[in-house]
Amino acid sequence: MNIFIIDRDENEARGLQWYLQSYLLNRVEVIILESMVQLNKKKEEMIPDIIIVEMELIQQPNDFSLLGYLREKGTDLYALTAEPLFKHALKAIQLQVTHLFVKPVDLELLKEIINTSRTVRVSDELVISESENSDHFYMQLFSSSKNLFPKENQLFFLIEPDNRKDIISLYKWLNDISSFMNLKMYPLTKRIICVSDFVEITEFEHRARTIMREWNSINDTYINIAVYDGVPVTLNQLYSEMKKSLNQRFYKGFEHIFYVSKHLVVKHLDPLLTPEDQQLWITSLENHDISSIKNFLYTLSAQGSYYEEDLIRIYLTSVLAQIRRFMKKYDFQQKPDLEEKYLKLFRIILEHPILYTIIQEMILFTQSLMKLAKNEKEKANYGKLTADLINDQYTNTAFSLSSAADTLGITPNYLSAVFSKYHEIPFKRYLQQYRLEQSKNTLIHTELTISEVAHANGFEDPNYYSKTFKEYAGLPPNRYRKRQRWKVEGEMEL
Repeated sequence: MNIFIIDRDENEARGLQWYLQSYLLNRVEVIILESMVQLNKKKEEMIPDIIIVEMELIQQPNDFSLLGYLREKGTDLYALTAEPLFKHALKAIQLQVTHLFVKPVDLELLKEIINTSRTVRVSDELVISESENSDHFYMQLFSSSKNLFPKENQLFFLIEPDNRKDIISLYKWLNDISSFMNLKMYPLTKRIICVSDFVEITEFEHRARTIMREWNSINDTYINIAVYDGVPVTLNQLYSEMKKSLNQRFYKGFEHIFYVSKHLVVKHLDPLLTPEDQQLWITSLENHDISSIKNFLYTLSAQGSYYEEDLIRIYLTSVLAQIRRFMKKYDFQQKPDLEEKYLKLFRIILEHPILYTIIQEMILFTQSLMKLAKNEKEKANYGKLTADLINDQYTNTAFSLSSAADTLGITPNYLSAVFSKYHEIPFKRYLQQYRLEQSKNTLIHTELTISEVAHANGFEDPNYYSKTFKEYAGLPPNRYRKRQRWKVEGEMEL
């Protein structure tokens, strides 16, 4: 990803450069420019994915044309300003920037927006009306105007699609259906502010739910609607209240009508797991107890239990830390596909707008880890059981991989793979080395002939035994017996 920063303050630009290169999820190249003239030259070399530009540097008509051209080529525009003036907000709307930041820049917000909204931007097809009414509305929305809304017989509501890329088609579709009398719409990057003649609430809800149903039928996506039903306030305050009301989507999902007068009662949540919670996760993961894990997670989304969204996200990352420890126990982090799924889940916890979906993704991922861990334990158990069988049966010349597999009730191929992975040596070699080691004791402590030693330790052919013993011990069986006894006698004399 290529990012151009155009800022007069070199220190601030370099600070942004360092932060973005250090903390964005994607690998980035951040290039600092000092002017729009430099941007015009640089565009001949590459078209950036993102431009972060100081609003005060956009002065000439050519500057607007240049940024419009780059946006057409797929560049996301982010704007910076040292002063939150209306003229800068209006300029940002005209340029259709993804976000306007007031210095000092909220770095966490910048990172979040780039990570989650890289490909989400408002298209050139969306042209905001240049009428005086529209200009006046946006001025009051982004400034500290003291005019109060709603006026008599006015109804304000905010519509938000579940996918911000749908904002343009939603805006056009609402224009076509005309469900509300004298409906005026003011599109923003993520939402559409609607103002209509006031209708009785029951009638409004009927029309709103019809819109939700029809939109879903046509596009297979969802919308939420927030309604302002409070006392008159400034337009900026009114919008903030409706936007805050839409945050209920985290608990309730989409296809809802939220009223600003009906706020959720938020409970306190310690974002860190208690020792008891940590032990529950450790025990549940080891015992493959998915029921306890489901019960634990579902309490967070139980009806009537609402916690601050940011605290829940932190809390769930604490849970994810327990899952990570479980992964490392079995070296699952070494599996590229699992590591990719883990990182995806981490992003879902941080970014997904609906809690229930986050919980479902955590349960699915945990179940898959449990299944893999169970397989690993099974392999370890078969490896140990087979070693025990060898200890009991090594004197039996007929004992083999097939007979061990029959005893355990599994196929020889599966046992061969499991045994080799567990002991890091093939079954046949392990059995042979085990027999040879046992035969050393027989040679030293008995007077059996070499042929009898071979048969006593599971070798059917004495000649084969002598050959393999020499390769293994470095001496033929007879010489090994003499040397070991000589050593013992020498130690006894001392």
